[in-house]
Amino acid sequence: MIATLAERDRRWRLLHERMERDGYDALLFAAADYRGHKGALRYLADYNLSHRFGYAVLHPGAAPTLVLPKNLEGGRRPRTGWIDDYVYAEKLSEALVKTLTRGAAPARVGIVGIGQVMKVEDYLHLTEELPGTVFEDASAMFEQVRAVKTAAEIRGAEESAYIADRCFERLLEIARPGTTERAVAAEMYRVAYSLGAEDPLFLTMYADDEPTGPCPTFGPRRPGTHRPRRVHLQLRTRRARYYWMELSRMVTFAPPTPEVQRLADAVCSGLAAGSAALRPGTTMSGVQRDVIAAIEQHGVRSSYWSGHGLGLDVLEEPWVGLEMVQDNENHEAVTATAEGMVIALHPMLWDADSGAMGYMADTCVVEAGRTRTLSKFPTELYRV
Repeated sequence: MIATLAERDRRWRLLHERMERDGYDALLFAAADYRGHKGALRYLADYNLSHRFGYAVLHPGAAPTLVLPKNLEGGRRPRTGWIDDYVYAEKLSEALVKTLTRGAAPARVGIVGIGQVMKVEDYLHLTEELPGTVFEDASAMFEQVRAVKTAAEIRGAEESAYIADRCFERLLEIARPGTTERAVAAEMYRVAYSLGAEDPLFLTMYADDEPTGPCPTFGPRRPGTHRPRRVHLQLRTRRARYYWMELSRMVTFAPPTPEVQRLADAVCSGLAAGSAALRPGTTMSGVQRDVIAAIEQHGVRSSYWSGHGLGLDVLEEPWVGLEMVQDNENHEAVTATAEGMVIALHPMLWDADSGAMGYMADTCVVEAGRTRTLSKFPTELYRV
């Protein structure tokens, strides 16, 4: 099992070492119940935030303290028992001040999630109540710590990949002309949950009708008679691991048009090139350039980014791209591939003239001599 005390101690040791190296008197981890903003609490305490906001405070040489809303006091503590110091408060900002100032007031505090996750009112309260404390963004440091996964963590991604494959297998059985996307999604969620998934996400890619013409997008479709064309699955298992993986394939009901087939071929070439480039020491920009070069051989243009790291959050560093992906100046905390990284590759292509789209995703594990793809389904255009 991933949720062992040995794994907990490894993570705490890494963070304590970075705290000492970077001169922090405390680390503050912000979390929200959005799928991509609560992995920090899972990493520190094996705690899955199910509602609202939450924080963790880590002092040098000590176990972390979770600071959570009062309405979560009734339970939901993980059975693994990684920590026993829980603070439930009606006002999180006031509880954070008290937790941070246990002993002397800290001179420097690093905040993980300060730009994308932390509530503004909580940050303003901290700066008002602790005017002598310097608060800095420690998000990049945290990304560097968690970017390389252990063998046990990779087994978590493999477990999620098994669930995703079973979902896609079921999709190929039931997706037929006349079946709505919501009906297909309902079956995907049923299969995922029955196999132990947590927070599964089923999305479809399509060209939405806008006043200016078709626009590429993805997400749950509106109620009605829309039909599934492409599938994007992001799944996380609840069987003691909670690691994300991504699986996406293109699916069609009829012989594909030449343009759709060309885009599908281009996506497959881009994925193959990206996977081949994911070797320890390769820069992420180098991986992206290989993806673009392979796609352009088909006469198709690719976007400037094609993937990202996966772990306890669905979006982690590194970013596979040439430019800034997130609205975050620390977007390049991790710039090169390393053994043990789990990377989602997903080139997205769009032909404005025909409205055709090309998108597939694979989850890859970087190993010493190769890149291993977790899904058992080949990268190709599927017809049902």
